[in-house]
Amino acid sequence: MLKYEDIVARLNDSIINANLDPYLIQEKIELRSCNREYINICKTRDAKDGKIRAEISFEWDSLLTSESVYGGNCSLYHNETESCLHDELEPEPFIELEINYYFDMSDIKIIDYIEKALSNVFDSVMEHSNRPLLRWSMLTDLDNNKRVSEIYANHYWHIDLNKDEEIDFDGICIEIYQVLTALESLLLP
Repeated sequence: MLKYEDIVARLNDSIINANLDPYLIQEKIELRSCNREYINICKTRDAKDGKIRAEISFEWDSLLTSESVYGGNCSLYHNETESCLHDELEPEPFIELEINYYFDMSDIKIIDYIEKALSNVFDSVMEHSNRPLLRWSMLTDLDNNKRVSEIYANHYWHIDLNKDEEIDFDGICIEIYQVLTALESLLLP
């Protein structure tokens, strides 16, 4: 099973190899539970700014650390010579790799158009059924002026940590690059 550091190293290499430019990387640890979180915000290398960007993140709990470092967590609860139910079970460690695509959208007149256009972008790039969900936030003032305050698309990849040879971060990061490139050509003048 891969350790947290192995996952982060592989993911960072895949991000760079996919022509993505990581401009904010955070690794957080919660001191009480020792749970960890990885966040990488990136854009394409050709993008002038981060208005169109992707956030790649995952959480790593303390049990995953125990599994990856010690090969199990029974020793945390009882003597290793005692038999227990865990001896019969194969651990199924996994992480959920979350991908969020953010883009600025301030023109309310194109809201009807944008949902279809974004769907076309995802359909043209993605060859799987794991399509992102669109999330909108809209503000309305007392004069009934409307404005989109935020729009983003997100989806998750289930990463089985028992199959470390099969983890395809390269394919995921190439897809992120292709989506960002398509969004740039769609949304930038």
